[in-house]
Parts: sequence; structure tokens; C-alpha cells
Amino acid sequence: MTSSKQSGRRTRRSHALGACKTCRRRHAKCDQKRPTCQMCRATGVVCEGFADEIRWMSDRKSQPSSGTAAGKARDPDKQGPRRHLYTEKLRVSMSDALSADLVSGSIDASLAEIENRSRDTERPPQGDIVVGPFSVLDFSFADPKPASRSQTTDDTTVTNDVVLPGDTLPEGASGVSPALSQESIAYMNDLLQWSDILSLDPQLQSATLSGTFDLGNWLPLDLGTQAPILEDNMLGEGPSLIDDTSAAYNCGTEHDGASKIMPSVDSTPCDVLADAHFLLRHFQDHVISRMMAVPLDQKSPWKILNVPSAVVTYSDLTFLGSQNITHARLANLYCLLACSALHLTVNPSMRTSDSTEGWKPVAEYAYHLAKDHMQMSLKHETQEPKKAKYKDQLMAICALTEFAILNSQQQDARCYMIDAERLLRLRGLPKQRISQKARLLHHTYTWLRIVGESTYALHNYTPSDTFMEALKYRFRYQKVENTQAGGYRTSRLDDFLRLDRRPSDSDLDIDEPKEDDVGLYDIHLQDSRKYPATLYSQIYGVSETWLSLVSQTTRLANVMETFRVAREMRQGTNASLEAWETLHRRSARLESMICTFASRKAEDDMCDSTNILAKSHGYLLQALNAALVIFFYRRIRQVHPTILESQVDKVITALSDFDAALVDADHTGPGTVWPLFIAGCEATTSERRQLITVLLDKGEARCGFSTYQTVRDVMKQVWDKQDAHFTRRRGDTFPTWLDVVKSKQIWPILA
Repeated sequence: MTSSKQSGRRTRRSHALGACKTCRRRHAKCDQKRPTCQMCRATGVVCEGFADEIRWMSDRKSQPSSGTAAGKARDPDKQGPRRHLYTEKLRVSMSDALSADLVSGSIDASLAEIENRSRDTERPPQGDIVVGPFSVLDFSFADPKPASRSQTTDDTTVTNDVVLPGDTLPEGASGVSPALSQESIAYMNDLLQWSDILSLDPQLQSATLSGTFDLGNWLPLDLGTQAPILEDNMLGEGPSLIDDTSAAYNCGTEHDGASKIMPSVDSTPCDVLADAHFLLRHFQDHVISRMMAVPLDQKSPWKILNVPSAVVTYSDLTFLGSQNITHARLANLYCLLACSALHLTVNPSMRTSDSTEGWKPVAEYAYHLAKDHMQMSLKHETQEPKKAKYKDQLMAICALTEFAILNSQQQDARCYMIDAERLLRLRGLPKQRISQKARLLHHTYTWLRIVGESTYALHNYTPSDTFMEALKYRFRYQKVENTQAGGYRTSRLDDFLRLDRRPSDSDLDIDEPKEDDVGLYDIHLQDSRKYPATLYSQIYGVSETWLSLVSQTTRLANVMETFRVAREMRQGTNASLEAWETLHRRSARLESMICTFASRKAEDDMCDSTNILAKSHGYLLQALNAALVIFFYRRIRQVHPTILESQVDKVITALSDFDAALVDADHTGPGTVWPLFIAGCEATTSERRQLITVLLDKGEARCGFSTYQTVRDVMKQVWDKQDAHFTRRRGDTFPTWLDVVKSKQIWPILA
């Protein structure tokens, strides 16, 4: 009975919530219709309306006890019901109105626009600076001058420094940007506020933060937008705007002369999925072995993660009819289909007019679908409420990176690598426990990034302010406060243009063990010490030490090139001598580490093994070690190629033995082309060049991916320049592959 009374009391009391003043005074049931309730209209009385009474919560410590009469009178909880001031509809309407007033729908872009206007000396002084819901009280009184922020013609639209389709480039400007895009494929600066999450410098130009791409439209557009990229400074205190880029995020954009063919408009995802079972099987049986650096008996991450996920997604998408498939899983599925169709198009053994015409549109369309789903995943599935699994997102980005590498789409590959790093630092490294599958994906990213960065020479090496500060302090070690795991859990993006300061170059002690909390978070292997739990030998057949030495060499070479530019600009002359001595000591120590590592005989033991697969593995490791020595002396010492002839011969011999072992073992994997490129660009005699060409032809005959054609083109241009140099018999600087890739804006991606 008591329960019934209490229930009834709660029911009657609920009707009084939000009642008009008249009904509350009369203790009548009110239907809360506005502006006049139905009860007042029925009884013929004047409806006194509804009042939004705002009460401020007072400090309970200063109030009398709630048991007293005064306490009950002053207690806000005892003074009537509380409810929202505005209805859900009104709040949604206000949010939509605020969003509509933002520049490109972005808070960052709106704030950046205010910053630009405040610094515009030609801006009229009348009025405050107002952009959407934000405004700045302006006290400047500059003389008013006419200014035009945008000009629009029939076929040209120019806004600030952003060039839109149909623009006419300035005289002398190249259609190819001096560096490749590092912006997010889904333009994450606007969507996830990367400038806050990753501790980036808030003082950025509007071109970086403004959203110039329509993420909802993935249809082919001839987009030639140019915007600055984020390049970290040498010490990593924050990024600086260094490179101009030609970003191409929308599907159908042409990259590096490669024609993009879209199927007819009536093509649908069902056309791609019609042969999905065949393409997935072909990817597993034929494509994976040609993508891996070393042929191994163990399963690769592609067979452990990507292929099973794609099979489950395909089943959910077709006969199971699941409705809860994330964009990340779809991106992985379509990307594997694109890689498989691409191999059917370019593989010499399968290349026919019918296969090219039949599979090329499938590869292109599947890639566009994968790219679009990846955009949607990064936009909507990185955070709640529709949060995709971290492994699914990183898996899909790595797959897209691999397709871009195989198809020589260097701009897209750069985008994906930076997106992968952003996602890894946002969702992967902050985890308290990193699972085995996540570590596999981290290792895949590290391999792609480090080997890719080794041949990326398109940085703008103009010294930043923080670089000049490093010169001032002569790169001396300074303890960084408030860091975790030895500084490896930092959220800053890395561009391989800086050196982390450490005491006595402790990161070069390759025989010392690496702590667990350092090894798990050292995604770019800035520390060359041994990590017992590493997986690179199982995945790629290459030790983590070799990969870390490549990373160290690339990073040091970029820093020394920036230092050279600073000296030419006559900046930091007072500290340049001490700073150069510091860098020279580090380069000498790195040289000793590389030469000692390359001279070890572990590979010889494998070559003497009766296991044919182990023998081929040993031969390839010999080639990689000799190529590492060549790489160091080319990037750091910049020696004449004749000094490196013995190492070039080692690479040629090891790769020839490796090729013969592959034939004996009946393996199809061509191995990595990285040592062939590094050694081939240093070959100065016709005999060595001929042997290099033969090995290149054999590798291309096994897979046919366009990476081999890129290597061939670069080496041919290098050889032509070297022959011309020998003919002149002058003391000019000897031309190298670095000169060719910089002048031609080529990035040979050899991961």
C-alpha cells in the first residue's frame, strides 16, 4: 500500500513539471502547450505563460542546515524542478547555425582566419574582426587600404595561397611541388583537432588549417591544391611550415604522370566484388610473396591480419548481409582487391591486352573505394560513438600505403605514412598494453617509413628557429622534463629532420640492451640498441639493428644538410664550429657502428647452410649490409663512387647468388630492390652497370610493379650525368642519385 501511494505520488508530481504559472497555482494538470496551454483555454482563464527561472547554485557550506526552515527555503534543490533552458530542437538549431558560420566548417580554420586578418596590414581599421561566432576587439588604426582576399574569374579561383582547379601557376612555378604532401587523407586537422592532440604549434598559417577539400565528395576531381605541410623541426619542440606541397586526396587525381582511369559511371561496388574470391586468393598466393623483402617460411602480417579481415568483411558484405561493417574494414578489403588486380595488370607473365583492359579499371575503382572508406573512417570512426578498432584502421592505412608504393603514387604514399603515424600516436602508443597484433602492424609501419624515408630527399632543408637554437647550444644534451618512457611516448610528429639530444650518443651502443618501455614506443628506431622482443627478424628476416642504422643515417644526413644550408645563409656562425664538431663526432661513431655491423660473419654461416631458403636469406643479408655501407658514405661522407667499388661488387655478387638460390628453391619473391638501387647508382663501369641491369630485369620479370621502372629511370639519368662528368674531366662535384631525385622531384619508394 505504501509502495502504491509513493508510485501514485511520483506520477501526479510528474505532471506538474514545467507547468505554466496558472496551472501550478491552481494545482491543475497542464499539457505544457505553448504559448497557451489547453487547460487554460478550456477553463477560460488567462494563461500566465512559462518562465525560465535561472537559479545559481550557492555554496552549501555557507547555507544553514537543510533540516531547518531557512535551509529548506534557500536550498535550490527544494525550490522547484530543474530542466533545460532550451529544447533539444533549439540546441541542435543553434549548433547548426554556429557550424554554418565557421570557415570551411572548421574551428581551427576560423581561428586561423582571425589570425590572418589581424596581421593583415592592408585591412580597413573600421570594425572588429569577426569570423563566425568568434571575434577580436581591434585597437589598431592603420590607414585604410583596399584589399581583396579572393578573385574569381570564369575559369580561375584564387584564395590566399590555395590554388584550386583551373588555376594558372605563376611564371616560373612548377606544376610539381618541391615536396610531397604530408597532410591527412581525411584532413584530420579539421576533424580531430590534431593541433591540440599532438601538441602542435598553434601559430600556423591558415593554408594548413583551413579545410579546402570536400570530404563528402570522393568522385574524381582534378585537384591541384597546394598547401604547406607540417615538418617537425630538428629538436621536435613543434612543427614549422617548411615545404610547399601539392596535396591530392580526392580519387581520380593524377600523380606523377600515371593516368587514372575510372570505370563508367554505372559501375558499382558489386562489379568489384564479383571476382573478390578470385582476387583474394590471388593476393594470398602470388602478391604477398612479391611484396615481402625476404622470402620466409613464416606467415607475414598480411596473412595473419589483412587477409583474414578481408575475408570476414567480404562474407559480411555479401551472403551474411551484416549491417555493422566499419569503413576501416571495407578500406582494407577494397585495397587488397586493388593490389591483386594491379598485379594481374602489370605482371609480365599475365600481361595481355585483355588482362590490362579487364583488370586495370577494377584496380583503379577498388583503390578509389578503399581511399574513400579510409577517409570516412578517419573522419567518423576514430572517436566515439562509431569508433572502429585501432588495428582495423592501421591495417587499412598500411595496405593503402603498400598499394601506393607498388603503383608509384608517391604523393598518396606520403599522405598515408603521415596518417599512419598520426593514428599510431593518437590511438596506439597511449595504450597501457600493446597487443601482439598491434605490434605486428607497428613493425609494418616502421619498415615502410624508414626504408621509404631513406630515399626521400625532397625536404626543404631551410633551417628553422629551433634548429638555430640547437646550433646555439651545440646540440648538447639537455634533460627533457615531463616525458614518459625515455621520451618515446611523445606526441609530436616526426619528419626525420631532427636529432634527439642524448648523453654521449648512448643510442648508438648497438650491443647494449634496450629497455622495454623504450623499445615498444621507438617507432622510428632512433635508438640503435638491441631490443630482445623485436619482431623484424620474424617478419622481414632483417635485424632491427640494420633497420635502426638506416634510420640513424637518414636522420643524420638530413640534419647535416640543414646545417650546410644554414652555413650558406650565414646563420649561427658563432656556434657553427662547435656544432659541426658535435655532428662530426656522431657521424664518426655511426660510421664505426655500421662498418662493425656489416663485417660480422653471421650471414656467411647461413650461406653455408644446406637449407636453400636459409642460403638465399644469407645472400640477401650480405647485400643489405654492403648497401648500408654504401648508403652511409653517400649520404654522410659524400665520397667519390670509385671509393665504393668494392662494396658495389659485394652487392652484385650477393644479389646474383640470391637470385640463383631463389631459382633452386622455386621461390617467386624478388627480394627488396633497395640494395640494388643503392649500389647501382654508384656503378661507374659498363660491366657493373650491365650486371645491375640484368638483376633489375629479373626482379621486374617476377612481379612487374612500377617501382622497378622508377629505379631504372633514376639510375639511367644518374649514369648519363656521371658519363658526362667523366667526359668534361673537371673538378666539379660528382653527380649522384640525390641530385637526380631533387631536380626531377622523384621519390623512389623501395620499401
